[in-house]
Amino acid sequence: MVSKLPADRRDAAKPGFTTRRVPPAAMQTLLSGALRPRSGDLVLAVVERLGQHTRVELPTGRKARLMVGDEIIVTYADRYAPDQYESHVPRHLGITELVASGGIASHVLSKSSAVRSATRLRPIGLIGDENGRALNVADFALKPVTPVLDRPPVIAVIGTSMNSGKTTTITHLAHGLHLAGKQPGVTKVTGTGSGNDFWVQVDAGAHRMLDFTDAGFASTYRVPMHHVERIFSELLDHLAASQSGAILVEVADGLYQQETAQLIDSPVFREAVDGVIFAAGEAMGAAQGVSHLRSMGLPVFAVSGRLTSSPLATREAKVACELPVLTLDELHTPEHALRILAGARSGDVKRRRTPAGREAHPLTPLFPVEAHAS
Repeated sequence: MVSKLPADRRDAAKPGFTTRRVPPAAMQTLLSGALRPRSGDLVLAVVERLGQHTRVELPTGRKARLMVGDEIIVTYADRYAPDQYESHVPRHLGITELVASGGIASHVLSKSSAVRSATRLRPIGLIGDENGRALNVADFALKPVTPVLDRPPVIAVIGTSMNSGKTTTITHLAHGLHLAGKQPGVTKVTGTGSGNDFWVQVDAGAHRMLDFTDAGFASTYRVPMHHVERIFSELLDHLAASQSGAILVEVADGLYQQETAQLIDSPVFREAVDGVIFAAGEAMGAAQGVSHLRSMGLPVFAVSGRLTSSPLATREAKVACELPVLTLDELHTPEHALRILAGARSGDVKRRRTPAGREAHPLTPLFPVEAHAS
């Protein structure tokens, strides 16, 4: 069944961050009945019971308080979050849950005991265009751009798990490079749509910030790898085309998360990334993660993350990994940020595309390891 979505009702609803690329004017109809939602479909829903998420992140970055009876516009998608929920897109328009404050509607399969039950939603209908066709965030993705011949240095930040300090690491490095005049482009290529992760990079001075929602995905959990590789490549191409002086890439979750594991083992990823900073919460995780990445042939040149809040953990990680361990001060100080950039690539030398691929350059030293020893 297709019905008109009045503009005043649409405008009164609270939209999630994941809907940010969809113009409100495109939302013209409601589709209800025996429908099976697809990942990325927009849905108008009523908050029936508050749970873990009591706010929704708006496209503007503001976190709007939710109350029972509120109507919200969110996006169906799967979620992977060991610290919160694992969830899948339901097979029908029945009762579902808000599993991420960025605006993800999904059916909870399991949850961490550290969080409350998810906020319960009652879908009213899928949101459609003027012709009654369901709107999907993929319809509003960035168009591919022609890859530039001279891509800037690409540094990836990978971590042991959620909350290992990946976003904080990139935020501080982006700020340091911004202060150094390097115009850093930042991207998060996998994960669950989050306004916080997006806007914190903008606030840090990112020349341009893009994430997988710009490529037409509200979440990358259970997305086939050829799509994840395309997301990665297209977002890098856009950042390079925007004249970024460096590209910082966050890969969400941990080394054992399925999309992360497949992406970092992909030739597409290996060929594009010049250096890796590994984020961890303690020395054991740092040592094991660095060893794992090195066994894959990835160019890990430094460690950072939550462990740097502890001088003792920092010292242990330096010894265990035999790599520099970068504190937040080192990441965001312009002089150090430039040395970090040089550690991923030999100065400002850039890889040039050739018909056979890209020419590799050796890594150069960052901070001498002995200078960091205790």
